[in-house]
Amino acid sequence: MQHIYFAEKLANTRQSMKLVCHTHSLVPSRKLAKREAVHIPLTGYECTMYSALSKNNRKLLRRAQQEEYQVFLYKEPSDENLRAFQHFYNDFAKRKKIEQITKSQMEAIALLNQKNALLLSEVRSVCGQTLCYRLDIVHAQKAMSYYVATCNALALPAQLNRPIRYANRFLLWHNLMYLKQQGYVLYDMGELTNVETIRQFKMSFGGQVVNVYSGYIAQSKMSALLLGVQKWRK
Repeated sequence: MQHIYFAEKLANTRQSMKLVCHTHSLVPSRKLAKREAVHIPLTGYECTMYSALSKNNRKLLRRAQQEEYQVFLYKEPSDENLRAFQHFYNDFAKRKKIEQITKSQMEAIALLNQKNALLLSEVRSVCGQTLCYRLDIVHAQKAMSYYVATCNALALPAQLNRPIRYANRFLLWHNLMYLKQQGYVLYDMGELTNVETIRQFKMSFGGQVVNVYSGYIAQSKMSALLLGVQKWRK
């Protein structure tokens, strides 16, 4: 199966591939699911990007600068790094009652890692407590938010109440500046949902709401038949 990320024009698909997976393509297609996402350009000045943040984000980031965070960027995460992330995320998913990262999803993450298409980041408190993880897909000078997880604030000691409040925003802003410095041109905040708090958060970092298209396109009759059966089962 061929994977195509963030296509801006019709992509050349390899004839040998019977199934093509598209992720957040900008090319409209009736064969793909249409969604909304927020795109943040990384080519402008840092001060311009900062001004585009919501007033609340700017206030929280100023407060975050007073915390002694430790940031870890894993450009080539090891299996141990990814297992630690999976364990942390699945604890988060249980609390939030959302889908956990399964074995098959970890296999997909490992495939991306083999292609150097992942950026795993972690922020810890001054005492070494992991507060937040972010996992991004990186490809062709573009990046996309893939998974995000924060620790259980109720399980933290009182002195970490402030750091956990700012951790996710701090790590996201840190990553945006890092990607900008590395020559990346765009950050995709991921699919916008109807959950108002999540939607507001993704839009609070500036950027533009765009339509994106994701899904599978069959290149053969047999693949089309199997894909139809899979959709019917869902």
